[in-house]
Amino acid sequence: MSGIFITGTSTNVGKTIITTCLTYAFRKQNIDAVPYKPVQCGAITEGEEWLAPDVELYRKVYEPQENEQLNSFLYEPRFSPHFAAQLAGNPIDPEVIMRNYQVLQERHELVLVEGAGGLAVPLIDEQYGTPELIKDLNIPIVIVTQANVGTLNATSLTAHYAQSKGLTVKGIIINGYPDSPSEGVKDNLKMIEKTTGLPVIGVVPQIADVEARIGEEEVLEELIKGIDLDKLLE
Repeated sequence: MSGIFITGTSTNVGKTIITTCLTYAFRKQNIDAVPYKPVQCGAITEGEEWLAPDVELYRKVYEPQENEQLNSFLYEPRFSPHFAAQLAGNPIDPEVIMRNYQVLQERHELVLVEGAGGLAVPLIDEQYGTPELIKDLNIPIVIVTQANVGTLNATSLTAHYAQSKGLTVKGIIINGYPDSPSEGVKDNLKMIEKTTGLPVIGVVPQIADVEARIGEEEVLEELIKGIDLDKLLE
């Protein structure tokens, strides 16, 4: 397996945190993993330079090689990729993404590809979105979700949508699991497997200011201890 696609039940469920954690965890096991964000909406500025915020988070655990592209398309507004691309007059080209992925694949053992938003997000139009890109890349996916209220609906819909598109789902990672979960949250953890028919292969704890602290080794170790990497590599 040359790659894994990290998608989520919606935006802001923690795909970037999980991608960063997986990069750290695999590299700790001497598996040469590299994170890749094909499309980023919501560029940040540093002086006159635009930066991809997700890639900046990856840098906490991974320093890109010279001329290595961890992002292919970067847009300023935080809109759906297809619309942000239209506004910028710079359409997303899957062939560019495929070429960049191939370069990373040739240099590394494993490419961790992070999607933009949820799984049903269009990249070009209603005919070509994230599922079509995943099929072009020909890699399995991991679904990132949370354990809070509403997760059963969102996770089940995402899982069944993925399966309806013919995608291979390795499993589900639950992000932001609280230290003292309510009975409802505990039940959600068990019920997710039943409603989706997929294994929960990771439970990642909730940590305050996690984005600011993710470069700390003790935080990373806490985040990755509940992820089953072997199941990801099966």
